[in-house]
Amino acid sequence: MTTPPTALKTFDVVVVGGGIAGLTVAYRLGNQNVLLIEKETQCGGRTLSTNMGSYVFNQGAQMIPGGETNVAKLADELGVLRTLIDKTKTSTYINGKLVAASSDFKYLLGLPIPFVEKIKMALRTVRMRSRYNGIVDRAPRSDDRTFQELSERTLVELLNIKHPDVKGLWDSFSMASSTLRSDEVAAFQPVNTFLHHAADEFYVEGGTVQITRALVDQTDARVETGAVVTEVASIDTGVSIKYEQNGASHQVQARQCVMAVPAPLALRVLHDLPEKKRNALAQCEYGAMSSAAFLVDKPSEYFFGEGVWRVPVVGKTTIGIGDPTFTFPEALKQEDGRGLIRLYAGNAGSQMLQKMSDDEALDVFEEDLFDIFPSARNSVLTRDIKHWPYAICPWRVGRLDLIDDIRAPHDNIHYCGDYTENSGLESAVLSAQRVVSELANTPYR
Repeated sequence: MTTPPTALKTFDVVVVGGGIAGLTVAYRLGNQNVLLIEKETQCGGRTLSTNMGSYVFNQGAQMIPGGETNVAKLADELGVLRTLIDKTKTSTYINGKLVAASSDFKYLLGLPIPFVEKIKMALRTVRMRSRYNGIVDRAPRSDDRTFQELSERTLVELLNIKHPDVKGLWDSFSMASSTLRSDEVAAFQPVNTFLHHAADEFYVEGGTVQITRALVDQTDARVETGAVVTEVASIDTGVSIKYEQNGASHQVQARQCVMAVPAPLALRVLHDLPEKKRNALAQCEYGAMSSAAFLVDKPSEYFFGEGVWRVPVVGKTTIGIGDPTFTFPEALKQEDGRGLIRLYAGNAGSQMLQKMSDDEALDVFEEDLFDIFPSARNSVLTRDIKHWPYAICPWRVGRLDLIDDIRAPHDNIHYCGDYTENSGLESAVLSAQRVVSELANTPYR
């Protein structure tokens, strides 16, 4: 039964969504009267992690960027430990061959593609790093010429990719960053991801979920989990929010509301949206991703080799394979004697896998694992899988033209999440900082 209007609880701010974006907003608002509503039984969004043996399976985000990024600063502020992923080799699995090398030159030489294509890749890579390095982890701006250049063409068009094997290689980067192939996605996201791979990346000790757990522990907000929002509507005094929890209906009011959920989910509950805003949010399609982890009876390095952390995969359901034990102490790995291997699939593969049972989907991943590492056959001890139906909001050509409308608040409702920036944890935290500035009515830089 809905609470009578005279007894409605009122908050300064209600945050809908308990991923890293929504939690960062709640945390940054300090001791204001804030309610955060999360539909799952625990907060965390795509930072969720689980233990497998002595190791951690990061089911969503695997790492955080280092340097002066906002998410790295947030982790340090919260007291969350992070360890540099000291990757010493560049690697790819392509045409049945695992290529791993300690320099870009040796890596290119080892790729099973024509020599002339290797020269083209080298020149394109040098140009990309020189011309676009400044975009890494920056909020996209509609008036910035560099962002415009990367948003008005697909990656295939930007790099003039024609050879099928080269396209397959770039497809793996594109699908990891956007869930789309290199001929479907605007160049911005895969270029950003490619440049990111060359920068410092950090493993969060205990799993990426430690950041969101710390945010929950250290926020002053009231946090309600297992609560499904059914309606968000503007009213004369602010915003009305209705939600279901434990079989009961609830209604609260707030001066301001933050929608920190994927745009398609926001559209389901928002009433009376201006047409321009609704149309902008409707363009924020999402791609799915699936990730699987396999505990094996040998240390992971036995399969990957020394210095290999992450391997883009070409031509399979799996688009990438990685070693979650990479930063764990050598003594622990030797004493334990086991390893953990993580595989993940982009939108097309994930959509297919989600139609199967978990065991059937894991069998698909397992066959890819055995193709990439034949010696892993008969080594699997346990396995796990996680699907993310709303994993990444990809940038198609023309997306930058909508970014200001996507971000813009209307009435007292604000929009938060990595879809309002690029994608990933840094973008989620960037979006939270922008929204906190909007709530305080102060300029955001």
